Amino acid sequence: MNGLMRRIDAWIDSQRLSTTRLQVAEQLSFVLGCPVQLLPTTGGGGQDRIFVARSLTGPHRCLAAVRIPCQWKQCPQAEPFLPRETLSPIQRIARESAVYERLSPHGLAPRLIARSTQFLANDFLPWERVSEVLRRDDAALWQVLPAVLRSVHAMHSLGVSHMDLNCGNILISPERNRVVFIDFEYAPSNHLSPVDRFRFDYLRLAHNLLKPRRGRRRAFENPLRFVQMFAEYAPVSAAGIPESLPAGSYARLLDHPEIAAGFVENFGISRLESNITGGNRVSD
Repeated sequence: MNGLMRRIDAWIDSQRLSTTRLQVAEQLSFVLGCPVQLLPTTGGGGQDRIFVARSLTGPHRCLAAVRIPCQWKQCPQAEPFLPRETLSPIQRIARESAVYERLSPHGLAPRLIARSTQFLANDFLPWERVSEVLRRDDAALWQVLPAVLRSVHAMHSLGVSHMDLNCGNILISPERNRVVFIDFEYAPSNHLSPVDRFRFDYLRLAHNLLKPRRGRRRAFENPLRFVQMFAEYAPVSAAGIPESLPAGSYARLLDHPEIAAGFVENFGISRLESNITGGNRVSD
């Protein structure tokens, strides 16, 4: 049912963006040197919609992934329980394009092709999302996780924090040895230090990996291995976490005592507790 609703939402948004789509397709045709059309996907669904730019001459290849803001949609509400800032459409495009330009030379994000106030286009990668891989085969956790964590560490070494680091925003190569990051839609709160921004990424990634349809079963079967991988690939100083980040933001870490204890030791998270208070659990 959720898949059907996503397709319906995508179709409605695509119709409302028909004029913008034609304008963007014309601009990209000039940039790419061949006529293209924009095909809707089920990606996006928040304040933006994702399209694929496909060539209309020769082999009909997918050349670019294109993000177009839905200007009629309201900006997402502020999240008082998370240390990140919601952005306007223009700000989202500006942040994502700047991040792609910084990360893509290092193989950590798709190459930026073009941008304007109306859209952002980057190289199309026919790679799966990590969420799709784990949903189909949760045993892949142990192969996928080192590649993800190495790349997260490399991203942080370049001064970039993701702030929405879940498995759906990570694309992995068919060989499962390379990943790139997409969808940099949030900015870190101004009061966060770089270390706290990076720690937030790791905590949110671990929280997302422990979803039932991700790697939860495999991690719970071998909690020490899960903790050791984060300890090896995610070196972070033991300085605690921002007080603005409630336990609900990384609540699944509390569901297994060995994983909770391991993250206390490796991340210096003194506020990990056996019971969550306040009820502000964030689900992604």
